[in-house]
Amino acid sequence: MSRRLVHVVGRGFSRATLAVLGVCAALVVCTGTVRAQVQMPNPSEMSGRPLPDAAVPAGTVTVRVVRGGFDKNVPNQPVTFTIDGETREVTTDAEGRAQVTGLRSGASVQAVAVVEGERLESQAFVMGGSGMRVALVATDPEDVARAAEDKTLAAAPAAKGIVVLGPESRVIIELDEDGLTVFYLMDIVNSARTPVDIGGPLIFELPTGARGTSILEGSSPQATANGPRVIVTGPFAPGTTTVQMAYELPYRGSTARLEQVWPATLQQLTLLVEQHGALDIASPQIGTRNTMVNEGQPLIFANGPAIPAGQALTVDLSGLPNHPEWPMWSALTIGLGLMGWGLWAGFTGPARRRI
Repeated sequence: MSRRLVHVVGRGFSRATLAVLGVCAALVVCTGTVRAQVQMPNPSEMSGRPLPDAAVPAGTVTVRVVRGGFDKNVPNQPVTFTIDGETREVTTDAEGRAQVTGLRSGASVQAVAVVEGERLESQAFVMGGSGMRVALVATDPEDVARAAEDKTLAAAPAAKGIVVLGPESRVIIELDEDGLTVFYLMDIVNSARTPVDIGGPLIFELPTGARGTSILEGSSPQATANGPRVIVTGPFAPGTTTVQMAYELPYRGSTARLEQVWPATLQQLTLLVEQHGALDIASPQIGTRNTMVNEGQPLIFANGPAIPAGQALTVDLSGLPNHPEWPMWSALTIGLGLMGWGLWAGFTGPARRRI
C-alpha cells in the first residue's frame, strides 16, 4: 500500500484529494452542462440573520416573512422595526416583504414579527455602506406533521425496493508513486419514505488488479471492504447512505484502464483526475470535460449521463509516467550470469592434492 493511501485511510483524505474536492462543487456550478447540485441552506437556519446585499439600496432594510420555506410568503403581517431605540411598524406586501428606507450609516436595527403566536426576532445589527436583507421564518404546521410522519415511516419494517447512486457521487483518480489511487465517493440514495430491502447487500466489485481496498472516514458502518470488493449491507434507510472507498490500481507502461461495473444506477457521472505531464483520459461515457488549475495542480473534470446498473464505466488513461524496465532486466541477467559462473567455477576448479 502506498504512503499516500496509508495517509488517506488513516486520516480521511490526502491534501491533494481535498484540493480536488474543494474545486468540485465550483465546477458543478460553473459548468453549464451540469445540473446545479449545491443545496440551499435550511431556511429556518437563516431566520433572523442580517445579510448585507449590494442589490438593496444603501440605508434600506428589507425583511421577508415566510412560513417554513421561501415558497410560502406571509402577506399582511406586521413587522416591528426598532431603529436606534425607536419603533416603526410596517406590514408585509404580497411577497411577504416589509421595508424601511433612509437609515443612516451606523444606525442600530432589529426586526420582530409575531406569526400566529410565534415570535420571530432578527439579530440586532448596525447599518453599513450597503442595504441589509433579513428573513424571518415561521414554523409550518404541515412541515412539522410531515416530519413526524417521516420519523414514523423510517422506523417501519423494510419494504422491497431499489436504491441508486445519487448525482452527488464522484470518481476521483490520483497518480501515485507506484500506481493509481482511485476514490469512489458514493451517495446511495433511497428515495422512499420507508427503509428498503434490495434483496441482499449492495456489492461493488472493483476492477481487476485493485488492491489495498479501504473504507474511508465518514462512511456508513454498513460498508466493509473484503479484498477487491466493498459490501454495503441493507436495509437502506430513507435518504442517503454515504460510502467512501479507496483502492490502488497498479499499471505498467504509459497506459491504464479503469473498468467499473456499477451495482446500482449511477444517476450522473462525475470524474476528476489529477493531470501530470501528458496524462489524458478517454471514455465513451464522458459528455463534457474541462481543465482547470487548483493550487498549481491541473485537474481534469469530466461528466456524463447516467450509467444503468450492471453496465460499466470505462476510462482509458494515457501518457502515464513510467520507468523503463530494461535496467532491471539487465541487472537481473548480469546477476544470474555471475551466479552461474560462480557455481561452474566451484564444480570445475582444480582438485586439491591429497597428502
